[in-house]
Parts: sequence; structure tokens; C-alpha cells
Amino acid sequence: MTDTTGTPMTDDETAVRAAYTAFARALQAMDLEAMKGRWDDGYEHLVYQPEEYGTAITAWDAIVDYWRGIPEAVDRIEWREIGSEVAVLGDVALVYWRGHTTFEFKDSSEPLAGESRLSAGLRRTGSGWRFIHWHESRRLVVG
Repeated sequence: MTDTTGTPMTDDETAVRAAYTAFARALQAMDLEAMKGRWDDGYEHLVYQPEEYGTAITAWDAIVDYWRGIPEAVDRIEWREIGSEVAVLGDVALVYWRGHTTFEFKDSSEPLAGESRLSAGLRRTGSGWRFIHWHESRRLVVG
């Protein structure tokens, strides 16, 4: 398998890409159990930074509560990758993802769409690669 630049990927890089793709699919489907299954919920230094929050969520129960609230406000989520980079450093992996995201909200006729960026950290566990860090940001368009 090759990455987005055509460079061959290691087995670990392939597995990390599969992990973030699986989480993205679960998020788009608003499948809470599948989302939870991609995270290392026992890790003590979790970070989840949604783009719309001023500060990160750092407690597992609070992260799950945030995800639980998504279907109350959102009808549909779409992610389309523009490009990404994966770096595997032993038992830790870093992901930088850039893509186009669209959120259709229940109380709005206009979707929120545009270029998004994500950086994430995963660690190798007995169950495979699991997220421990997630940081979203949207490209600010000025002018």
C-alpha cells in the first residue's frame, strides 16, 4: 500500500491509517460504540479538542458525553481527505490530516463546510492502534 504521495507504507502506517479511517467512518455514522472502540479509554492523559471548543476535553466520560451530544445537533457529517501524513515512532503514531468537512445541523438550512485540519496521536495497545490525542481546527478564511 502507498500513502497519498505514492510512497510505500509500512504495516504500522497502514494500520494507523485504518484506525483513523475507522474512527472517521464511525463519527460520520454517529456510531458511539464504534467511536469509543477506537480510543484507549484507560490512558490517563487523553486530549480531545473539538474545533468549536475553546479548551480540550481531557476526561474520558466528558469525551463520550461530547460524542453523545452530536446526534442531537447534527443531521449529517461528511469527511473527504485532501491529504495526510503518518509518522510511526515505535509505539506512538502521529497523524496530520487535511480534508474537506461538511456538517449539516438540525437547526440550520446552511451547512458548515470547508477545509479542516486534524492532528492526532495514537499508541499501540494489545488491541491495536488507539487514539489518545485529537485536535481539530478549521482553516480560517479572512477577507
